[in-house]
Amino acid sequence: MSSSTQPNHAHLEAASEWFAVLSDKPVAEDDLRAWQTWLSEDEAHRKAWHQVESVGAIFSSFQSTQQSAGYVLEHSQAMSRRQLMKGMLGVTGVAVLGWVGWNETPLPTLASSWMADFHTQVGQVSHHDLEGGIQVWLNTNSAMNRSFGDHYHSVSLVAGEMMIQTQSAEGGQVFSAACRDGVINVGMDKARFCIRQLSDSETVLAVYEGAVSLTPLESDLAKTFQAGQEVTFTAHSMSNAKPSSSLYDTWRNGLLIVEDMPLVDFIDEIGRYHYGYINLDSSVADLRVVGTFPNHNLSIVLSMLSKSFPIRVKHPLPWWVSISAA
Repeated sequence: MSSSTQPNHAHLEAASEWFAVLSDKPVAEDDLRAWQTWLSEDEAHRKAWHQVESVGAIFSSFQSTQQSAGYVLEHSQAMSRRQLMKGMLGVTGVAVLGWVGWNETPLPTLASSWMADFHTQVGQVSHHDLEGGIQVWLNTNSAMNRSFGDHYHSVSLVAGEMMIQTQSAEGGQVFSAACRDGVINVGMDKARFCIRQLSDSETVLAVYEGAVSLTPLESDLAKTFQAGQEVTFTAHSMSNAKPSSSLYDTWRNGLLIVEDMPLVDFIDEIGRYHYGYINLDSSVADLRVVGTFPNHNLSIVLSMLSKSFPIRVKHPLPWWVSISAA
């Protein structure tokens, strides 16, 4: 028996294949004994098995409650926020808590997303026409609130990513967009910009039209960014501006455009739009991806990658994809 090594790609791939074998009832006695032997050979095997088993349990729960959860979300506008929260917790129960743990998503953020004025599920992109000619697109698994009065319009990103298109201001109306790490103010001219909250307590602002002013939440420093500029900021500071990436502009049209992105980062990016787990071998993690991909069709994306790189793609389970060197 080896030491308690963390499971690698090969361990997880083997565990997923064993999970597929044991899920095909009835299980042959020889297969059961072989699985038990494999499980006892290495601590990493047991850890890999528990990881695959946990993901399988989560997706089994989601599968059995998908219809009820969808009903609650689809009818959320006609429900009070208290009813919505009660309904979602009642529908999904332990499955939601399991999914939260798997993705390391704070439960308060998840709850706030459900109770927000607008929210999207994984794989969904929505468009909203607001007062004053303002348009907002919400990316996958995102949420926002809005507020408006006689002389102001504002939106607040609760989670995820949003693209905002404003028109030239009339009647002295002021528009602002808030997020976890700062506030973006728009002047009198029209503007188009994207805000994305990253998982590591950083936020990206990419400007594509006009100009906006950014003030970090815990700083008095405000700085203006023009069309074609992108900045990463925290509640305390801002990075130097760089050219804005197409990555934050084209998702609303169903496209993922990347330029020299490591495969490991690309898999994380495309994974935002899909339920399931993609097990990527570290030996191919640094391959550089360039091109335009459909963000809502994982099969096409994987096929495109297979034709561009010396990789092997396997689907041992419906919710598990394995990518390794060919």
